[in-house]
Amino acid sequence: MTISSLTLTRRSALRLGMTGLGGLMLTPAAMAQGAVQWPLRLAYARMSPNGFVAIRSEEQSAWQGMQRRLGGLIDVIQPLQPTNLMSASAPKINDAASCAMVARQMAVTAGFNQVILYATNDGQRVYKSEGNWFSDMFAGLQADLDKDDRATGEAHLLDVAGGMPLATVTADAKPRDPLNLFDGGRNPERETLMGLTQGIERRLQDMARTALDAQRSFAD
Repeated sequence: MTISSLTLTRRSALRLGMTGLGGLMLTPAAMAQGAVQWPLRLAYARMSPNGFVAIRSEEQSAWQGMQRRLGGLIDVIQPLQPTNLMSASAPKINDAASCAMVARQMAVTAGFNQVILYATNDGQRVYKSEGNWFSDMFAGLQADLDKDDRATGEAHLLDVAGGMPLATVTADAKPRDPLNLFDGGRNPERETLMGLTQGIERRLQDMARTALDAQRSFAD
């Protein structure tokens, strides 16, 4: 399924307090108890400072791995991809509420019940260049050697009916050490993504366990 390219900031897109279709504002507990049906039909969308971006095959494999591990709890999981290559007219999205609403609308159209919005950052600083080849090389080299910040990521599980996130997880990973020859093969941003999928996986397990316990209580 494809989604139009959007303009928004990553921080505003991931900020809590998102409203849903129809302006619903429900607590996560109420949404989890009243709206979630098992097995889940999940969509997921990746965000960047410039809006929704294409999800690469290796990232799709990470989410599919979560589906395999959860077994019968997930019926289907599928990415929402941007349509910027098709020259589609792109709506302008400037806040988190609109971003969540668009993702939910696309998920509803595709037949999903929940959608995961997520973003990661590799923690690498960006250095400005003077525009010549020497300056470009120096800026790139300094960026590689000066990774003080950790890679970070956030993911939010939303119900298509609206309301606050059903689950929110964060993850981070330490930067690569340029002086350690055995650390060069690490990918901190990929490690962060794995942390997000594992975090969502644990939250889904908790939600399913709570739903099962509630059914047992009703049976008693």
